[in-house]
Amino acid sequence: MTKQLPHIAILGAGIFVKTQYIPRLAEISDLFLLKAIWSRSEESARGAVEIARKYFPEVECKWGDAGLDEIIQDTSILGVAVVLAGQTQVDFSLRLLKAGKHVLQGELCLITII
Repeated sequence: MTKQLPHIAILGAGIFVKTQYIPRLAEISDLFLLKAIWSRSEESARGAVEIARKYFPEVECKWGDAGLDEIIQDTSILGVAVVLAGQTQVDFSLRLLKAGKHVLQGELCLITII
């Protein structure tokens, strides 16, 4: 029987996600499936997804309120890495926790995952 990998999402698509986060996650890509990357703007989300597809070909692009709601409602997504500016992390993290998601917050995510 093949073990199904846990699905995760990333909230945030800034320079840190694009240059550091995605390449580091690629090093352990055999441990999970990156299902979605979300940003407030479509342009930013698409830029991060374009980079991530090299390692995670099935990753989906999500943005805005509707995209965040899709991630929250997706029961296949077990955990979400919140890689946003510090002043917004808590609000997003609490919303995800209330929805039953596991949350990895900020730069500590890489330490936790690895």
